Amino acid sequence: MTRAVHVEMTYDQPRESVWAALTTQEAMAVWLMPNDFALRVGHRFQFKTKPAPGFDGIVRCEVLEIIPHERLVYSWVGGGVNTRVTWTLASEGAGTRLTLDHEGFSGLRDLFVSNILGKGWRSKILRVNLPALLARWNGAGPTPATSEADCHRN
Repeated sequence: MTRAVHVEMTYDQPRESVWAALTTQEAMAVWLMPNDFALRVGHRFQFKTKPAPGFDGIVRCEVLEIIPHERLVYSWVGGGVNTRVTWTLASEGAGTRLTLDHEGFSGLRDLFVSNILGKGWRSKILRVNLPALLARWNGAGPTPATSEADCHRN
């Protein structure tokens, strides 16, 4: 039996702005984690965060699919899990509906990890961090005042 994390959020910003936040290395470092992402199918990249027991702090990823302004898929391997993240964007009025599907969790350990990641995606990352970044943008990218600390405040 496999488990997935599914989250839907709607933002006031247009799809182009949300897409830029999902696909720009500097923006992702602000709202998600430091990384070496590049928007290219086959690109292998890493997210880096604080290590924890059983997790070296590195999530190893590979870009699997890109449909500009509509869909981004990458693998997500770290902390003992081998999963897949799919971002889907759809226009909703003047804003954007963003759907995250983080799939492929199986087994007891993965159930535990999926609960931790699901809570993070739902409560902090997509509800606080990403909207904080988007609110500071003028539609073209982060303003000079935007920093990682701005989005990670409690």
